Amino acid sequence: MKQNSISVVVPIYNEEKHLEEILNSLCSCTNIDEIICVDDGSQDRSLEILHAYSGRIRTINFQTNRGKGSAIAAGIKAANGDVVIFLDADLLNLDHKHIDTLVEPLLTRRRRAVVGYCKSSDIHFKLGEFISGQRAYYKKDLLPYLDEMEGMRYGIEMYLNSLFHPSDVEFIPLTNLRSVYKFEKYDSRAVAHQYLVEGKEIFQALPKTIFTERFIGILVSRMKDFLPLV
Repeated sequence: MKQNSISVVVPIYNEEKHLEEILNSLCSCTNIDEIICVDDGSQDRSLEILHAYSGRIRTINFQTNRGKGSAIAAGIKAANGDVVIFLDADLLNLDHKHIDTLVEPLLTRRRRAVVGYCKSSDIHFKLGEFISGQRAYYKKDLLPYLDEMEGMRYGIEMYLNSLFHPSDVEFIPLTNLRSVYKFEKYDSRAVAHQYLVEGKEIFQALPKTIFTERFIGILVSRMKDFLPLV
């Protein structure tokens, strides 16, 4: 593949309702070189939908649910690109401009890590940015951490935050992009259960994420960008 080739990795778990939308969007993007979808033991029609795109995407299938960290690690291993982009499977309105926005700081060698967040209001800084699933990295930078990533589940984004010096990370708004809210996908009981599981797994990952010096540095740096210094 050409220099600075781009691989997109999409971890998927029970996303049948909106999966076709992001697949159609990705297949129409001419600025990416490969699409790798990792089905993390889905129990709905997600895998069936992925098979319908055979020839346009590469699919990795886990027989059982291993967690988002394992899915991302498997995608990195399989990727041929110099740059890997991670995208959530429930995105709406994704287009090639969002891809360009994510990779530009890497292709120009300005940064080593990019976190894209859905801009839904004029509030400039939200803690939710730190758990955004829309990210871009050089593949070679992530290879040393694959074993650690495989043990992560919903704490994977926090873990990725802890790997890079604040000066190497850029946070970028992705205009007109949004994720589907959980209540749009599941009933209230399932939503409550999923939040409970996510919260527990993020909490368990705290020693390797939020409590690390680099993560604290990124948080302070991000806040300084928007808070006036007295």
